Order: sequence, then C-alpha cells, then structure tokens
Amino acid sequence: MKKENFISIKTFCENHGVGESFIYSMYEYEILQVQQEKEAGMLHLDDLPLLEKMVRLHHDLDINPEGIQAVHHLLGQVESLQQEVALLKKKLDRLE
Repeated sequence: MKKENFISIKTFCENHGVGESFIYSMYEYEILQVQQEKEAGMLHLDDLPLLEKMVRLHHDLDINPEGIQAVHHLLGQVESLQQEVALLKKKLDRLE
C-alpha cells in the first residue's frame, strides 16, 4: 500500500471537524473503505470526495449515518438511471 495514496482517519477528522466514529460508521454502512496500517485507520484519497459529501450532509442537514446510507443508495440509483437514459437516447438517435 503506497502511503501517498492514503490519508489517516485522524488527520481527516481533525481537518473536517468530525469524530472518528462517523468515519467508522460510514465504513460499517459500506459507503467507503478503511485500510488498517499499524494501528491507524487510513482512507484512500479516491474516497475523499464522497466522504466530504457525506460530512456535508451530516453537518449541514443533520442527517444521521443511517440516513446517509439511504441517500447514498438513492444517489447510486439515480446515477444508474441517468446512464440508462443516456444509452437509450443514443440508441434512439441511431434509429432516426
């Protein structure tokens, strides 16, 4: 595991004003992955935009981890449907 691709959970929490328990609850709800290295939890840099979005939902809208999991699931469904619509539009354009 390359260290430059990861940030410690402690550093993330200090910079974003959330508790480590919030991060681990996002892990428990399978929203992000946590890597363990020498007793310290690490987050992959690719997961940071999603995690920052979840922190904003938690802080700004006061959504609990269970609600964040539901929002994450629904956003995934919306994205999937948007991709399907785009594919169907392309197929329809070819038929015309």
